[in-house]
Amino acid sequence: MELELGLLQVQSQRLVMTAQMRQAIAVLQCSAWELYELLQREAEANPYVEVEPPPLPAVAWLRWRDTAGAERGGERREPYPLEQRVSMPVRLADDLEAQLRCMAAPRGVMECAIKLIGMLDENGYLRESSRDIARWLGCSEEEAEAAIRLLQSCDPLGIAARNLRECLLLQMAQVPPPVRDLAQHIVEHHLEHLASEPLTKLARRLGKSPDAVQSAVDAIRRLNPRPAAALGSTSEPPAYVIPDLVLERDGDTLWLRTNEPAEPRLRIRAELWIQAQDDQAASTWLAQRWRRAQWLARCVEQRRWTLYRVAEYIVQWQRRFFDEGWPALRPLTLRQVASALGLHESTVSRAIRGKWMQTPRGVIELRVLFSGEVAADTEEASAALVKHRIRSWIESEDPRHPLSDEALARRLAEEGIRVARRTVTKYREAMRIPSSQRRRRLG
Repeated sequence: MELELGLLQVQSQRLVMTAQMRQAIAVLQCSAWELYELLQREAEANPYVEVEPPPLPAVAWLRWRDTAGAERGGERREPYPLEQRVSMPVRLADDLEAQLRCMAAPRGVMECAIKLIGMLDENGYLRESSRDIARWLGCSEEEAEAAIRLLQSCDPLGIAARNLRECLLLQMAQVPPPVRDLAQHIVEHHLEHLASEPLTKLARRLGKSPDAVQSAVDAIRRLNPRPAAALGSTSEPPAYVIPDLVLERDGDTLWLRTNEPAEPRLRIRAELWIQAQDDQAASTWLAQRWRRAQWLARCVEQRRWTLYRVAEYIVQWQRRFFDEGWPALRPLTLRQVASALGLHESTVSRAIRGKWMQTPRGVIELRVLFSGEVAADTEEASAALVKHRIRSWIESEDPRHPLSDEALARRLAEEGIRVARRTVTKYREAMRIPSSQRRRRLG
């Protein structure tokens, strides 16, 4: 076999991502706060770029805008009422340590208990055994066990449990006394049966009446299996929503605008445009930074215009939703918006990523206004409408005879919406609604 060397010319098309294209994409998909951080980083590396923070604090836009104005009847109102201001978040670790400091315990046990706070997982559980804890902290097993019991006496109840059973048992003081003994017995000996078999079978196993078992199980289900959720994460701060768009109602008219008070201000410092006559490298560097600053300004303006165009189309298409609520949400896809506006689907996807709109129906993420279409006899029906119907029927069902997925599918068919039972199951599970067997109550 012989190998030959030669030149072959091939014509093909491919997309080359330039640095400018990557920057434009990054700016487009930024939320208001992410845009401020991006511009800040650019300002640190580019002498021609100057960025100012949003004119109004981010927290101010968490409140619901009063479209009637800040003054009524000649009385000036406080623009940001005290009850609408965001307080400093409380870290679970700090709260637990503050509680421990107020308790009476030997010094060694106290130090171990404080160190145990850092070993809790995101749900507030302590997964390690007393032997491992003693080895890692350099204390005896007795001190480790005493430190665990000390930490478990803190609020929220159930903290530092080793497993779900112990977590629920630590919260038994919250169970009403009439059913406390039965609830404790179920948790200690039949917790696995509670999740896997009907309550009627559990009642026969315990030799109790169905009503008594139902009351005990209801009390158990009101306990918190994730005690750390009571005060949020031990490390991550809460995420605050800053609307990028504002939709206001004036009679029958809806007015849409970008939320400029929540956007950072970008300024190109043209007065600094100079050229280093004696240094070619410096002159080239300055010219590059000048072109980069001008391109960044165009990207920011293009982001605002693209976001406004996409939101304007969404508002026009979903007008009935803003008038009537979630049942009136129409089917809408990225492809539909892209085709109507002459954009690419990926551009629309990036434009709505992490973007929120303040509306007469509350602060809504743009992506939730997109919904797939399901088959209907009368008019177009969205997946959001189907979910709304399923949720409303389940909320009003007879708990002794809950609606099965098949029954829900039949009800939808009676309204002209044809969906399969497995589709109903998928929507129900997406809304985290238990099955009819899990929702059934005995008394």
